[in-house]
Amino acid sequence: MLDHVSESPVGSSEPDERPLLGDRYRLDGVLGRGGMATVHRAHDVLLERDVAVKVFPAVLEGTDDLLRNRAEIRVLATLSHPGLVTLHDAGTVHGDDGSEQVYLVMELVEGPTLAERLRDGALDVEQTARVGRDVAEALATVHEREIVHRDIKPANMLLTSADALDTTRRRGEPAVKLADFGIARLADATRLTMTGMTLGTMSYLSPEQSTGSELGPASDVYGLGLVLLECVTGRPAFTGTMAEMATARLVSSPDVPVDLDPRLGDLLSRMTRMAPQDRPDAREVAQDLAAILAGDPGETLVMPAAESPVPESIPATPSRRWARPALVGGAVILLVGGTVLVGQLAAGGGTTVVPPSYPAVEGAVGESLTQLQESVEP
Repeated sequence: MLDHVSESPVGSSEPDERPLLGDRYRLDGVLGRGGMATVHRAHDVLLERDVAVKVFPAVLEGTDDLLRNRAEIRVLATLSHPGLVTLHDAGTVHGDDGSEQVYLVMELVEGPTLAERLRDGALDVEQTARVGRDVAEALATVHEREIVHRDIKPANMLLTSADALDTTRRRGEPAVKLADFGIARLADATRLTMTGMTLGTMSYLSPEQSTGSELGPASDVYGLGLVLLECVTGRPAFTGTMAEMATARLVSSPDVPVDLDPRLGDLLSRMTRMAPQDRPDAREVAQDLAAILAGDPGETLVMPAAESPVPESIPATPSRRWARPALVGGAVILLVGGTVLVGQLAAGGGTTVVPPSYPAVEGAVGESLTQLQESVEP
């Protein structure tokens, strides 16, 4: 089986006699390991290109694991989008004990995972929006095929290059690709897992995943919201033990920093609402994030205030014609009020009254107000 494949020393001039997987793929170093498979860098000797080969553990015929592996092949074979890792080939290695080892041959994405990138610190608003837009556009395609990914997390998002988030990308060229459909399933399809078993990484599960409820596309949107929240804060939204994390999201939505750009903050709040029906769909998320990227650098959007009804007696558009009368009217009211006060104090007798001061008004109106003031002073 594949466990016995040896590697030739790097730079060796000796012919590479390592066995080929499926008589075609020569496995090189390990790119990553997960709970369900190991991903190798490999070389396709037929087409002379480098690829990524995802090798699943050998399992016996008829087990849930084998069914899940085959399901992933069928899922990936139906999908095509620039933001999804492309499936090139798939095959099975048969063991002498009746076991089968499934492998997938996929495009090789040279960049690190988003999880690795976040170890260097949080992302800015534009970088976060780029991650979210690319993944949301890919998810929209997935959801249109009635497929739920169910494992949205930084480790399943691959940057197309080390600086993919720091450079201007051409139209249609994503900076991030979504990978690992190992636990994806068709919406409303029969589960392949044991009753009560919850798949996915606990830090990014939706409330409905935490309770084992029926899942839909909104679950992926919630997970993406948590990922983007981590991108801008530099830390997961939920931490603690598995029980604590599962319970926390059932009590309230995650905290979105109040000082976060309101364009992004509002969207993240909607994406992580507790009720699935209250969240936007992936297409809407992609459009909102694209709008953020289309704005001027450093632009901060001010959320619109509620509109107040305009009285019929006042024009909807202010004009200079009524600005001065309003000023004069206010000054007259102030003056008359002050005059009454002075008269009351004077009536008290024996008390020295200090005339009040009034704001200066220029022009003929001001002269008239001055004369009026002088005429009423005691």
